[in-house]
Amino acid sequence: MDRSFDGMETVTTVTESIEAFFARYTGYLTAGDIEGLVAVYNYPSLAVTAQGCLAITEPQQSRDFFTQGQHFYRSRGIQGVRARDIVTDVVVPGIWVGRLVLENLDGDGVSAGLERNAYQVITAVDGTHRIAVSTPLDAYSPAGPATRHNAERID
Repeated sequence: MDRSFDGMETVTTVTESIEAFFARYTGYLTAGDIEGLVAVYNYPSLAVTAQGCLAITEPQQSRDFFTQGQHFYRSRGIQGVRARDIVTDVVVPGIWVGRLVLENLDGDGVSAGLERNAYQVITAVDGTHRIAVSTPLDAYSPAGPATRHNAERID
């Protein structure tokens, strides 16, 4: 398969740091801002777990997922999220690859659990970041073989 390009495309200049991006992302999670969350994903994007991959092709998929997630987390007393331990593994023009910990917070701002995630983030035409690949590193079932049709998007 030929993967060469006839010409190199210009990559948009980044207008926000990756730390600012994840602060914005976790701010949307904390506020329950579903449209903000929908806007930080690229379409298509990919959710990858040990159970398989799920293509996220439409913003409505993200709306449904984050609406369900808000109910799930709020019902468990989680009222906020913050990004910590951001690790950059690779940066090339227009792409950031790395991992971080999402720290769930109760109503008093006390840690209520940690979730490790890996991301591939692209630079959109406006210079902001968009999530292209999301991988929850703690979302797997060690009890049996993984199956592709059981993929679930978890952030």
